[in-house]
Amino acid sequence: MTEPSLALQTAIRARLIASPHVMELVEPREIRDGDTRPDAFPSIILGAGQVVIAGHYTNYRNVTAYLDLHIWAEGEGLENTKTIGGAVWNAIGRDLTVPGFDLHDGIHVERSIYMRDPSGCGHGVVSLRANMGYHL
Repeated sequence: MTEPSLALQTAIRARLIASPHVMELVEPREIRDGDTRPDAFPSIILGAGQVVIAGHYTNYRNVTAYLDLHIWAEGEGLENTKTIGGAVWNAIGRDLTVPGFDLHDGIHVERSIYMRDPSGCGHGVVSLRANMGYHL
């Protein structure tokens, strides 16, 4: 079994790459796991994951998985970063499939925040939550 936040990260990356709207804005190779600050812009860095155990059963476990997506773009203001953030929101939807896991109520965008990096680039963080279950 794959660790839940890694399985979620893999499914999110596949969903983003399958989105024509995201692909108009970000190259597929720039949607990746890695350090928080990228070398190339625009990019989406699949950030830190967290898993909280929500219930143990004899042959089944419920968890809540969290994942942050770091969106980076150049340009005046935060418009480019927010445009990519909007495309990400639309691409993710709620009907995500994560192989090996049951998503009990889909995936949720918990929040998004946008800020200026000291370098002048725009930086956004889109935080996701998924209630997931799997058989042991």
